[in-house]
Amino acid sequence: MKINNENNQFKKDKKYGKDTLKRELANDEKGNFAIVIASLILIGFLILSIVVLNTAINHEDENNEIISSNNFQDIVNDYIRNIPLIEHEGLEELSEEVIKNKRPCLDSKSDLKEIIDEKLSVKNRQYYENHNIQINSSLIAIENTSNPFSYKFKTHIHCIKGEYSFERIVSSDVSCIGLKDPLPILYLKGYSGLSYNDSSYNYGNSLSEFLRDEGVENYSFYENASSPLIIKKCPYDPYKHHGDENGKIMKNCRDNGYYHESRDGSCFLCRLEGKGGCEHYGFETFVNPQKTNETGRVSSCGADHVIFSNDIYPGVEVIYNSEEGLNEILYLDPHGHKVKYGMSEF
Repeated sequence: MKINNENNQFKKDKKYGKDTLKRELANDEKGNFAIVIASLILIGFLILSIVVLNTAINHEDENNEIISSNNFQDIVNDYIRNIPLIEHEGLEELSEEVIKNKRPCLDSKSDLKEIIDEKLSVKNRQYYENHNIQINSSLIAIENTSNPFSYKFKTHIHCIKGEYSFERIVSSDVSCIGLKDPLPILYLKGYSGLSYNDSSYNYGNSLSEFLRDEGVENYSFYENASSPLIIKKCPYDPYKHHGDENGKIMKNCRDNGYYHESRDGSCFLCRLEGKGGCEHYGFETFVNPQKTNETGRVSSCGADHVIFSNDIYPGVEVIYNSEEGLNEILYLDPHGHKVKYGMSEF
């Protein structure tokens, strides 16, 4: 009986041990599964963290790249904005030099290129010192346009800063309006009496002596004449309106010293070479004789490209204003300038 009880107890203990082992194995499996899940979550979190970190780094790099690129482009754009200013300065400097020395250019475009390239070189050094950017630039062309008061300047530029580069031919419209007309002083440099102030030439006896040497009839009518110094474009267009209001438009034009488009007049660069006429589309102004109380007179046509030329032709007296017994006049050819400026009835 005792033995049977012991056997039964042994069986129970054995069964309990098996059940315990199963429970422990099950618990171990659950524990391992939890560890695997936790590990996977941790690995996923680490991967996600790495991805987020790399994305943030790449985004920061992209932002820095954009900032650097924008900074480079801003510098280049600022440089380009300076180019037409430099070119206009060069044109003005050449004009002043020609007038000061009373010596015409042999090749105004070549002289102008030399001046502008030197100015660009100075500007390039400034940009390198201030922005650490290397710029090479040079004027490669100057072209006449349909507007005789403006030229098309073309400048080649090449900019490098780090890994960024920029290369282009930049076109600029450069005006000669506001600059001094060198033509009278170049034509009359061998004659005494010519002077000028801030706005006009005063010829004294210089022009009449020049016209006398050219065999012009009534050359003395141009004693103490005057003409504009500063190039200003006439606003009265079409030009036939100069005859409106009984000549008041012409008077205002002459009082202001305006210049007019002309296929016969020389362009500004050719004036720098001492030419009264050229193959380009140019402009003209008039030489104003002294006021007079006489009428019906004839002398050289007063258009500047006629007077300062080798083909001087006559003009008849045109009275466009009278005050206190004195007439303000121009000498204009009957079938040319009188018609062009609406003065046929004067």
